[in-house]
Amino acid sequence: MISDKLYQLAFEYKKTKLWKTLWDTDIFAVALSDGQIGYISVMGAGGDHCALGVYIGSDGLSSYLRVLTTDPRTLPPLRLREHLLQQDCLQCAFENKSELSKEEHEEAKGYARTHGIRIAGKKAYPQFKKYTPNRLPWHLQTEKEQEILCQVLDAAIELSKRLETSSPDSLGLVRFDENTREIPLLRYQDEGYVIEKTELPPETPLTVPSPTASNDVGIASLKKAKKSGIWECEIIRFPQPIQNDPEEIPFFPITLLAVESSSGYMLQVPPIEDYEKDPEHLLNMFIEGFLKEKICPISIKTRDARTYAFAESLCKRLKIKLNMVGDTEMPALDEAEENFIAHFSMDEEEQMDSLNSVLDTLLGLDERQLRTLPDEMVNILSMLAEQGILPDALVEKLDRVFSPTSAPPAKQKQTGPQHSYVISVSLGTGCYRHIQIGGGCTLLELHRAILGAFGFMDDHAHAFFMDNIMWSEADCYYVTGIKRYYRTTRKYTLDQAGLSKDMSFKYVFDFGDEWTFQCRVLKVLPEDTDHPIIIKSKGEAPEQYPSWDDE
Repeated sequence: MISDKLYQLAFEYKKTKLWKTLWDTDIFAVALSDGQIGYISVMGAGGDHCALGVYIGSDGLSSYLRVLTTDPRTLPPLRLREHLLQQDCLQCAFENKSELSKEEHEEAKGYARTHGIRIAGKKAYPQFKKYTPNRLPWHLQTEKEQEILCQVLDAAIELSKRLETSSPDSLGLVRFDENTREIPLLRYQDEGYVIEKTELPPETPLTVPSPTASNDVGIASLKKAKKSGIWECEIIRFPQPIQNDPEEIPFFPITLLAVESSSGYMLQVPPIEDYEKDPEHLLNMFIEGFLKEKICPISIKTRDARTYAFAESLCKRLKIKLNMVGDTEMPALDEAEENFIAHFSMDEEEQMDSLNSVLDTLLGLDERQLRTLPDEMVNILSMLAEQGILPDALVEKLDRVFSPTSAPPAKQKQTGPQHSYVISVSLGTGCYRHIQIGGGCTLLELHRAILGAFGFMDDHAHAFFMDNIMWSEADCYYVTGIKRYYRTTRKYTLDQAGLSKDMSFKYVFDFGDEWTFQCRVLKVLPEDTDHPIIIKSKGEAPEQYPSWDDE
């Protein structure tokens, strides 16, 4: 909820029409009460976007300067869209009623009605936004953000009063260019403002992540795989946002386009939310994509520093040739990008027509035909079903075919009426437990036995990957409620999961921290157990929630 103080200052600022005096490149600074410097841009002289933006500290200012100084003609469409998403600021903008949410409109109207303010004309409603790199501009999250905007608006109002009797030049307000070294700074002291000069901080260098190829198991498997294909690769960001939860700020996922040069075949690499914080996650998805195809690239071609840095460590470990080449040398990637952009360029009516056409086709398929759909298509349908987008008739048909209670088990091993498995479960080097458990026990019971053996609390989701490939969709079992059309650990026994001597599989617990347990069936015994038994234990288990107290 926006404070009355912020609304008051926003309406006062609007009356100053400061954008008719200053351009957005006439940057000035404000000393904030918490000791930080806010760098201010007054937007609106061009007539398109009327707003006041505050970029906090050197990181915020650098995000503004990078957008300001880049020639958009030098960037391809996808990179230009991503470039414009890098702003890091708070804004007080003035918008039309149609551009506000219902809550924003009612709140602004309520304040105006209470204080006798008439809102009329174009771009008349104040709207307060937080711009975070690679995320959709969103409403303010904290009281501190509101207080910063209050301080900045108050300083801008004071500056407008000074400009009534002084020229911008006399106050040190000059059009920013590469030679600009200092700008005016407004500082509040002794119940009034003073204007000083402040030097601009050095621009924060823009770095690209260089993930380390540390997936030893995956890399070892790739070394044994068949060498195949010259792969054209580029990391790209989706041009449309995704929101997993109504409370979170929508984000623009990042993914890797990897296309085989001669065939145009595209590797399946799932998108991730935050590449900058966890680049290894995308690299592991890249590795898993090749493992699923059972091949290892002969060479990889990129055309930008970010993708080159992404692939460098992996290519060194696998002795894959890595080249950075020009745009004209990657026609397969160009075509893939055009198709990618075209998909997101459809207007809403075109997207609905396309979706309806696909749904009509799916409704016409019988159950046998539905079972032949690729895993990727089934996963998309699962997501759409959860969101309530699919027609009821299609959901009912899909539930009959793919629901865990009706789907046939992937495997079935019979080793006698009474039997048990001895499973070695390792967590890192030198830390393992041997667990004996009956073949009729469910995977959920094995999950609980593993957590108990390592002293972990059962407070997160889990999954088993029976083909021994993390996040593989070929043979997996999830805790109930995570994946709609996937087999669940509650419904399936160890026998139904196809356990056999020397079989290796992975158990993943807590999808955030990704505790990954390597499992291997050591023995199949002709005897059952009433409950799981730990028959051997070696090594101290790591803390599930280690203390991060300062020493």
